[in-house]
Amino acid sequence: MVWLEQYVEQVWAVLLELAPWLVLGCLAAGLLHVLIPEGAIRRQLGKPGFGAIFKSALAGVPMPLCSCGVIPAALGLRKEGASRGASVSFLVATPQTAVDSTFVSYSFLGAPFAIFKLLSSFLTGLLAGTLAQRFGGPPETNPPTDAPGAAGDPAEERYPTLKARVRGVWMYGMEDLLYMIWGWVVLGVVVSAALTTFIPANFFADLPLASGFTGLLLALVISLPMYACSTASVPIAAGLVHAGLPAGAALVYLVAGPATNVATIGAIFRVFGGRVIAIYLGVIIASSLMFGYLFDFLVDMEAMRIHDHLHHDHATWWAVISAVLILLLFARFAYRDARLKWAHWQARGASEPDQIHLAVGGMTCNGCARKVQRALQALPQVVTVEVRCDDACAVVSGTGLDEQTVRAAVQAAGYRTESRDIEKKYQDGR
Repeated sequence: MVWLEQYVEQVWAVLLELAPWLVLGCLAAGLLHVLIPEGAIRRQLGKPGFGAIFKSALAGVPMPLCSCGVIPAALGLRKEGASRGASVSFLVATPQTAVDSTFVSYSFLGAPFAIFKLLSSFLTGLLAGTLAQRFGGPPETNPPTDAPGAAGDPAEERYPTLKARVRGVWMYGMEDLLYMIWGWVVLGVVVSAALTTFIPANFFADLPLASGFTGLLLALVISLPMYACSTASVPIAAGLVHAGLPAGAALVYLVAGPATNVATIGAIFRVFGGRVIAIYLGVIIASSLMFGYLFDFLVDMEAMRIHDHLHHDHATWWAVISAVLILLLFARFAYRDARLKWAHWQARGASEPDQIHLAVGGMTCNGCARKVQRALQALPQVVTVEVRCDDACAVVSGTGLDEQTVRAAVQAAGYRTESRDIEKKYQDGR
């Protein structure tokens, strides 16, 4: 079965390309959590205004994070108190504007293309962040100055030793954040490898629709579902131009590809919800087509420096180590989920479950809610858990539940169990 062998090879190739950036993004989020004082991000990026959105997009420009690497970093920003608009702005702008990607774009497609791509990606991030802040959900208020951590506890107090800091980076980035998105990453790799294996490389070369605006649409269709690293995709974009697509198609591919794939879309949906997904995809699609068409209108394709793209070997030692590490972590996450589901399935056959309602303090996003949920699901007596960030509450069902044990699990996850009479509030909210 030659096709199966080719497919497995493509899965490994995509994983080799993805894994180093995914590890880098997770560790960057961990460093952000450990080194930046508590409340600093909340003060700088937590205000729901254009200033925070602009700062977030600007901060993401030089970071060498591609589509899957930026997911944990952006979720880390949100988790640390960044506003919805600032988080989305960072998520859109960063994977398209990395320094390495800009230089590679210059090498393959010329200076006008590299500069135009940089500016268009930055503006797309600003637009997406602004619309997400305005229309992506309930209005967000300025963070209170007396909130826990608002004064900015230094890293030395939270992580007094080097060992504690290293462990904090790993636990926050490679355990908490990676666990949130691992299933979507697996799906993204599987889909991308299938598209690469079963669609011939020159399939679109002689199509009559591969010119003008329809060529831009074709590049968009190719880029949307695929995993596309901002740097590694540049040779592919140059190849699309060589194959007969307009130069603007390369811009569409490089703007839409790194920001839209199954892993990214799934992670955003889980953290920000459906409204933000609609805004995110709408802005990226419209902006990529608009800037691609504008580039073809302003820049003469013949003047571009488009060279034959090089074939790089991605099987470097750090890529292999990263891929093996990711596979081991994903296997552990899968085992953990399977064990919890089995335990809950067995517990469902017991008598009518008890139910405990708790008020949970300190949650700022859906990522926080999922962390509390996982901590409670790990308790052997728990059958089901529902955590609602907007109502700051958790509803735990199980057999033989002890409220003190449930409270201790929430506190061990890093959140507060507050004085409450929330059962009525929860029922009214439904």
